[in-house]
Amino acid sequence: MNTIKDHRNFMKSIFDSWKNVTASDQMQGIPAPPLQKSPKRPTKLIALPTDFETTYPLYPALTERRSVRQFSDAPMTLSELSFLLDTTCRIQKVIGDHIASFRPAPSGGARHPFETYLIINRIDGIQDGAYHYLPLSHELEPLETDLITPQMISDSVNGQKFAAASNVIFFFAIVPYRAEWRYGIKSHKVMLIDLGHMAQNLCLAAEAIGSGACPIASYDQDKADAFFGLDGENEFVSYIVPVGKKIAT
Repeated sequence: MNTIKDHRNFMKSIFDSWKNVTASDQMQGIPAPPLQKSPKRPTKLIALPTDFETTYPLYPALTERRSVRQFSDAPMTLSELSFLLDTTCRIQKVIGDHIASFRPAPSGGARHPFETYLIINRIDGIQDGAYHYLPLSHELEPLETDLITPQMISDSVNGQKFAAASNVIFFFAIVPYRAEWRYGIKSHKVMLIDLGHMAQNLCLAAEAIGSGACPIASYDQDKADAFFGLDGENEFVSYIVPVGKKIAT
């Protein structure tokens, strides 16, 4: 088991000490991994609307954002969900030979080593269940999974029952090789920083549509990965953010 000091050092800028580490796969000329995980059910994809409001004021979203753990029973619209995904992780431009991509949230080397999975509860126009987001085409892929109950959701976040009452739960999964390909051993600190960028975008976007979010870092790894059939090694959940409509005050 690593010591607390080891973990502190992981957060420091110690890149100079890695000068003699084996060159990254990019430096060795190995082709880049794909920017997006391919859908398993390409004929079942759901196109998301793009007619959502884009003039939300930024200052109130920044200053009024708070973690929200109580949600109303009101449904969220599909357009609102589309807005959350668009402002968080949609690919706006592919750079070079699919080596990097521009998205609303920054990422080291523009690698964006994440896949976004959703458990939808109450969103008009779409069936409840588990989904995989495709950032290149701005579509949702329905996943063939067993029924995911509120108790299962609560268990996956170590008993935090409020998560199951939200309209949609974002499960951000890391695909480590997507960043390791470029930065090797230097990539792991950067990936965690990138997760924070993406979650903050989501929190602000939620605030802008009259909703609330609460990022969760305490969760059961095996249970969260199992929802989406992730192998826990080459892809695994690393951050969970429930989003729901606020209770009127």
